[in-house]
Amino acid sequence: MQIELINISAMLNITLNKNTEKRLNDYVSIFKGNYNSMFNEILSYRANQLKKALRIIQSDLHYFEKKYNMTSENFYNLFEKGNLSDENSDFYQWSGEYEMFLNYKNEMKVLK
Repeated sequence: MQIELINISAMLNITLNKNTEKRLNDYVSIFKGNYNSMFNEILSYRANQLKKALRIIQSDLHYFEKKYNMTSENFYNLFEKGNLSDENSDFYQWSGEYEMFLNYKNEMKVLK
């Protein structure tokens, strides 16, 4: 069986460096040109990684919510407005984790 490899960067109209293009074309060959299967596998893998990350982040957010007796959303709004102390290192971690949580949730919506 002969497999016709298509230049994937041209097919998708994206610009890749030579190394990335070679790696991607080599990866496509594993799927015997079945791009649908390949992309579904990649997207499913990313969705599973996001689900795992979200569970960990939610656990961290729950810890801060319990410790400071407020929701992450309420905390974040207050923190962004400058209504909370900059000296509490927990607040920077909480803020960063909440931003990641929001970004990952948005990415999950796109992947579903």
